[in-house]
Amino acid sequence: MTTSLDTQKAPVTRPAPVWKHMASGRIVDLANLTADDIHWPDIVSALSGLARYDAATSNCLYVVAQHSCLAHDNASGPPVARLLALLHDAHEAFIGDITTPTNDFLDYLNTANGAVSFLDYPNGATGAVSMLIHVAKRRLDSAIFAAAGIHPDEAATYRPMIDALDARLLATEVRDLCAESEKPGAWGKLAEPLKTRIKPWGPDKAAEEFAARLALYGIDGRGAG
Repeated sequence: MTTSLDTQKAPVTRPAPVWKHMASGRIVDLANLTADDIHWPDIVSALSGLARYDAATSNCLYVVAQHSCLAHDNASGPPVARLLALLHDAHEAFIGDITTPTNDFLDYLNTANGAVSFLDYPNGATGAVSMLIHVAKRRLDSAIFAAAGIHPDEAATYRPMIDALDARLLATEVRDLCAESEKPGAWGKLAEPLKTRIKPWGPDKAAEEFAARLALYGIDGRGAG
């Protein structure tokens, strides 16, 4: 008995590689990233040179590494929670800081053109790009967290705390770093900002501070090992 071609299951294949060149010269495959691919000095280098808000801050450069350090310093809970706060945006070392306006614009274009939708996604094309970006971040997070010795259950446990803290940091950054908006309410309803005001460090200090916090958990961000 032969099997009809249209009932045969396609073989499971490894995703085609998506090569990414890192500051150290290392080449990693984003489609198949593993803990072994994580070179911490590359993470430090990328995050300390990556501007928040597409650099649309008032007469200053505020980088992701400083944002991450502030998240670490204001996180509550055990050491693993603070480490997760430090690394909550580490995936941006590989795919950049995809800002909310960029995310929303891509969703708008996709919905208008019906380009991408998913049968198992209840809103069809609406929000599909956001879902893809979310999935991409979580896949990269899995490799990064594994390299840091963080169990997936721990990441899931402390994500609500980190999300809430991230919202407070957003409100603080808007207050301290962004020019007053010409459109009232453009940021939506913001969380309560932190009491401490933010003074931008710049890339060099941000890199040093981020690496110093990694060292608290036995992670070499300077490449000394």
